Amino acid sequence: MIEQTGQTEWIEGKGILVWLAFFFIELGAGTFFISSLFENLPGMVSGWLICAVLGGGLHLLYLGHPLRSWRILVSSGWKTSWISRGLYFVGLFLVLGGIHLILTRWASLDFGLLIAADLFAFLTVMYGGLALSYVQGIPLWNCGLLPILFCVAGLWGGTGVTLLLILSIGGIAKSGVEEIAWIFLGSYILLVIIYLMAATYRGRAGKFSVREMVRGRWSSIFWLLTVGLGMVLPLGVSITSFTAGIVSVSPAFLSTIIIFELTGDLSLRYCILRSGLYNPLVSPRGLQ
Repeated sequence: MIEQTGQTEWIEGKGILVWLAFFFIELGAGTFFISSLFENLPGMVSGWLICAVLGGGLHLLYLGHPLRSWRILVSSGWKTSWISRGLYFVGLFLVLGGIHLILTRWASLDFGLLIAADLFAFLTVMYGGLALSYVQGIPLWNCGLLPILFCVAGLWGGTGVTLLLILSIGGIAKSGVEEIAWIFLGSYILLVIIYLMAATYRGRAGKFSVREMVRGRWSSIFWLLTVGLGMVLPLGVSITSFTAGIVSVSPAFLSTIIIFELTGDLSLRYCILRSGLYNPLVSPRGLQ
């Protein structure tokens, strides 16, 4: 009660499913959103499936009584709970996005429906960050930058998956997809730096959380996977391509870099969940 205590509910044991669910839900929605901008139907279908099957499936597995989860949608929890609001975002995205995909295959396109699906896809990308930032007892999470960071990470990952699908069918990364990926990379790196700097000033628990991430138990994951694979290598490729005047790197190498990017994003979310410390309930001075 007088020391910073690490949270375990969302990262240990069955809580691992929450970490993976947030990642795949936002990755799938981000893939659908980015693919829709470039009229990439395989990317939209893949994003929808990633969100529904992997993200949604893991979310249901985490719940103690999955068959009762529908009660969250009919209760008044949406007024105060971001978990409830997030389920509305995900559900509306999957319904509207699924209808649009069916109409794309069997009937005429409805751009109004696509705009609505993209709106809820964008909100779904921010879902995890909004849910975490609402937890006031953990300063590392209770930060307005976290939803923005998760949003950029989800859209960046969605851009990477779209590129992978284009390359897998023998296409060429063009029409601005690759360029957008580099923009998201730069924004992602900048936001991670600003977020960690801001978190260190959110009391002792915030400072200790950042220390745990960059110098403590989880520092090897953070520096090797998040920074090394997820930031330094993609940034090095981007700078090398630009300075050498290379329009595009080889498809095989680019695919590898995208996989590294996704690994870095997943590991960053793990570090944020693992390093989240609760504020002490009692001040040590109060016991003297």
